Order: sequence, then structure tokens, then C-alpha cells
Amino acid sequence: MYIVTRERELARARALSGALAIADLAGWQIDRSVPILPMPFRNYLHIATAELLLVPSIEPSRGDLDTVERGTRIARCDALVVKASSEGNNTLYCAVGEWQRHGTLWHHARRLWLSSRNEAWLVPDPDEPEESDAVFRLTGSRLRPMVPARLPATGAGAGAGRNFAPGLARGDAYVAAAWSQR
Repeated sequence: MYIVTRERELARARALSGALAIADLAGWQIDRSVPILPMPFRNYLHIATAELLLVPSIEPSRGDLDTVERGTRIARCDALVVKASSEGNNTLYCAVGEWQRHGTLWHHARRLWLSSRNEAWLVPDPDEPEESDAVFRLTGSRLRPMVPARLPATGAGAGAGRNFAPGLARGDAYVAAAWSQR
């Protein structure tokens, strides 16, 4: 049980507004006709067209993913867990859970990346080299893992000849603008 504090409520607001900013970029519409979900899934947002549960979260590390995974089994859809940075840059950290009949396959440590034409992707955090290199394009449909070569040109640098830094900076700037508007 957590004690409700101002900092905790601020973190919840940042995670929710970050999740809504991603939904806006992807063109997702939140399905409000879904019956009230049982606890502990009440804060999940359902995107029917993308077969997705959008989950704003402030829980520590990956501790809440077991609960989210139960939600993916009940809803039979994928999940996108969105956490807001608590220190430093205005960054969103995401985990993509692909629902499969025999369990959920997780892609951790994804960050928002924007091309110079505002094409939105979730890419591996360069500070987490152990994670898979799958990227996810944010469109109105389901999230599907792709290889980084599908990203628009990012220039030379780290990560298989790609420099994610400018796109990550654009993603962080988009998040910062969304947080200042809400």
C-alpha cells in the first residue's frame, strides 16, 4: 500500500499525459465503451483499433509487468506500458508487450523517437545495450516489431551505423511540450 503524496500524484499525471501524447502521435482513439475493467486494470486505456492496452505506470522497474501481463491475457491484446522519467530529461520509457497465446513477449527499454517529419517510433534506449534491437512504428494499427533498418535515415553513429540521438531529442522535446500544455 502506498501513501498518496504530491510527488506520487505528479508522477501519475506525467505518466498519463505521456501515454496520451503517444496515443495522439499514433492517431489512436481510446475506446471508452469498454466495460469497467476489474481491479487492478482500471487505469488501463483500451485502444480497440490497435488491439492494445495503454498503461500509464509509476511502479518501480519492471515490477508491475506481471499485472500488465495478466491484463493482456484477459483482454487478449498487446500492451504498451509508459513510464515518465522522474529526474533529468523529460523522457518516456516504454515496454511493449506482444500478447501471444502462450505468454506475453516483452520488449523493454523503448524510447520515443521522432523523425524530422514527425514519424513516431519506439526505439531501444541506447543506454540499455542488452535489450533487443526491435523498433515499433506508432501508427493507427497494431504495434509490430521491425528491424532498425526500417527507420527513416538517422545519420551515422552508434547502433548499427545509426545515431538515435537527434530523434530521441525530438521525442523528448515533444514530451516536454505535452507536459507543459497539460
